[in-house]
Amino acid sequence: MTRKIIFFSSVIIFTLAFGLVLPTMAQDGSAGVQSNFSLGVGARALSLGNAYVAMPFDASAIYWNPAGLDHIQYQQASMFFTNLLVGTNYYFLGYVHPTINIGTFGIGVVGYGLGDIDDVDEQNVKNGVRTASEELFLMSYGRKIPWNMSVGVNLKVQHQNILGYTATGVGADVGVLYRPEFTHSLLSGLSVGMIIQNLIGPRLKAGTVTDIIPVDFRIGVAKPFLMTEWGPQLTVFLDLEQGENVPMKFHVGTEYVFQNRAMLRFGMNNSQLSFGAGAIFNRFQLDYSYGKFAENEVSASHRISFSVHFGKSKEEKLKIAEEKRLQEIRERVTEELYMERQQRIAESMKEGKQYLQAGDYARAIREFNFVVKYKDTMPEDLMVAEAEKLLELAQQKSRQELEEQVRIAQAKTAEDKRKEEQKLRLNQLHQQALAYFEKEEYDKAIEQWQKMLEIAPDNPIARENIAKAKADLERKLLSLINRADQLARTGNYYAAIKVLDRARRMNPDNTKIELIDQKVTQYDKRLNFDDLYQQGYRYYRMKDWKKAMDSFQKALAYEPNNENVKKAFFDAKARANARKEPLTGAVKERYWKGILAFRAGKYEEALKIWEDLQKEQPYNKFILDSIDMAREKIEQLRRSPKQP
Repeated sequence: MTRKIIFFSSVIIFTLAFGLVLPTMAQDGSAGVQSNFSLGVGARALSLGNAYVAMPFDASAIYWNPAGLDHIQYQQASMFFTNLLVGTNYYFLGYVHPTINIGTFGIGVVGYGLGDIDDVDEQNVKNGVRTASEELFLMSYGRKIPWNMSVGVNLKVQHQNILGYTATGVGADVGVLYRPEFTHSLLSGLSVGMIIQNLIGPRLKAGTVTDIIPVDFRIGVAKPFLMTEWGPQLTVFLDLEQGENVPMKFHVGTEYVFQNRAMLRFGMNNSQLSFGAGAIFNRFQLDYSYGKFAENEVSASHRISFSVHFGKSKEEKLKIAEEKRLQEIRERVTEELYMERQQRIAESMKEGKQYLQAGDYARAIREFNFVVKYKDTMPEDLMVAEAEKLLELAQQKSRQELEEQVRIAQAKTAEDKRKEEQKLRLNQLHQQALAYFEKEEYDKAIEQWQKMLEIAPDNPIARENIAKAKADLERKLLSLINRADQLARTGNYYAAIKVLDRARRMNPDNTKIELIDQKVTQYDKRLNFDDLYQQGYRYYRMKDWKKAMDSFQKALAYEPNNENVKKAFFDAKARANARKEPLTGAVKERYWKGILAFRAGKYEEALKIWEDLQKEQPYNKFILDSIDMAREKIEQLRRSPKQP
């Protein structure tokens, strides 16, 4: 197909369909043409005079500025449609999928179609009917970055089918959005956006001729006014557009919102007035616009958009993720406790068997009782079942020992009987002591054995068992205290306090009670301190300075001399009260000295200069922003791999 035929067909289609005068191609085919998709999409944006670069917070951000994608809270689908002249349909379909930690993704398609075009040859003979269509497929990504900025990029594929002749090209757009946190009423909520469309222009090749879609640069601002409980009531939009080899265009619009339910909009697209309205119901939004796309368009057109958002918001997803993380921690702690219990059961079974074999029935009964107490929670456990049988055996042998002693006592003389009665009393006290010993009530067991010594001061069994009970009590207490210390060293202060409480109930001496109470107080304070410090750190990362400052201040109440918390509190307080202060005299010179060091890559030196300046002007926003910038650079260098 010759260059002339392509040009002739395109002009016929575009002139009839859009009612616009498109820039003509260069004769050598290298200059490109203005994109057929420069009309814009979305009824809301069009009713605002195409001034939509600075605050594109719906699915049409895929087209206007992908940097706005990460400001969208919900998954969203949007449809836009309008009828142009001679039966031409112009449409947009878009879908946005936000994530909580890797940015927001979007896909969309812009297109138009014109059907039933008579195919007539040079002798005016009709050879049938053809169609013309063109689509622009967009794959978008946007993400928030530090300094209140977000960036976005489009990868797009443009496909053209004009009267049976096709061409396909690949291009890319890049966008930036900046939303500073100004506190002044005249500047609060300000949003600045910029996009370079066709930074990589699609190359459309028809036959031997290649057209490159030219670069289009847009920059805009948006400012909300009259803030209410439902959000901004009035927002003003302003964009400037500069295309390649075309005059600069001016876009302005304003939107009035009533209780976040109904909207009225007016705008001016260069020299063409437009207006529109919108309504929101639950998850659905309907927008309408009326106006011309260009000055020489034959008549104005009606534009309609329908949007729906669904799924959970980013904030809800963050809460779910946090709850999941906490649940995993709880499950891990439960698993650790289960493994610890299984290990303790195995140890008790081993020690109980050894005591049983050695004839030390009291200790054997104690160890088997420890295992049997898990019968209700572990009804089918084989070790519990075995412990029940061994416990019965140990109790039987203990009774047999006592019965044998009674039988011998009855066979002796009266003196012997008196001695045996004394011995029986000793045995009764001994059995009572053993029962307490089995329950690990060592103080009561020692009391019974001491009563035996009152009857028989030289009784070796009583002395030996008192020594054993004291040794076991001491060993058990030390084991529990050491276990609590191990848990505390791993940061599990809650479990450590539970272990110490168990030790406290064993009625140790006053020295041990003081030690246990001291550790419980220490771990309780540490538990509260860590919770407050971690809470403050999370708020600090979220840049919620006031909440971070409050959490760090509460943490300092537990550890007033903790330098890390002091520094974190100072940093949060400085940023919570930050304000723009002038830099004058020696302060300004030192500040610029830091700037020069930073530009030279001497980040540590720059940080030192700015931190010294902060001591003089602790709430200067310029100094604080510079300190954050230097710290981030230093952190990036620390995380990056060392170069050989």
